[in-house]
Amino acid sequence: MDGDLITYFAAGIIGFFVVLSWFLLSRYRNLTAKAAESTELGRDIWNALDSRLKKQDERILDVATKFEVYESRLAEAQVLAPVKERAFLRTTKVEVQPQPEAELKEERREETKPTAPTKEDLERVVLQLLMERPRTSIEIKTLVKKSREHSARLMKTLFERRLVSRADEKKPFVYELTEEGRRYLSGS
Repeated sequence: MDGDLITYFAAGIIGFFVVLSWFLLSRYRNLTAKAAESTELGRDIWNALDSRLKKQDERILDVATKFEVYESRLAEAQVLAPVKERAFLRTTKVEVQPQPEAELKEERREETKPTAPTKEDLERVVLQLLMERPRTSIEIKTLVKKSREHSARLMKTLFERRLVSRADEKKPFVYELTEEGRRYLSGS
């Protein structure tokens, strides 16, 4: 009888541990599923935030680009306006001959017509722009309103004449006025 009691007791303890193991295993599976669900939710939130941040970066870059364009247009208007007035107008000589006064007044009213800027005028404009601050080749191209090839040839010529220096570690190149370029501007 004592042997039967011990057997029942041992069977009860084994049964208790089986039920406890089953309970803990099901609990572990539930927690693992919730952890996987939380991880997936975290990934979804991260991906959504990442895509929003990328869109904001694109918008900021777009606004910065537009700002630079407006800034360059404003600088162009401020720098090129006086140069255009001085450099691109030619005066016409009026010969004085004995004529009636009415005809003489008409002749003096003859207007001056703007001419195409010469290469020297364009070089002078670029050097004046670089006197303000160093500029990239893209800024120069935009400010002088010339093609990429035309402005590249112009900057190469100025570089070879040592009127400008070029930082060519990265592109676009950054050009800066040299002392020789300052002398050239002040001398003419």
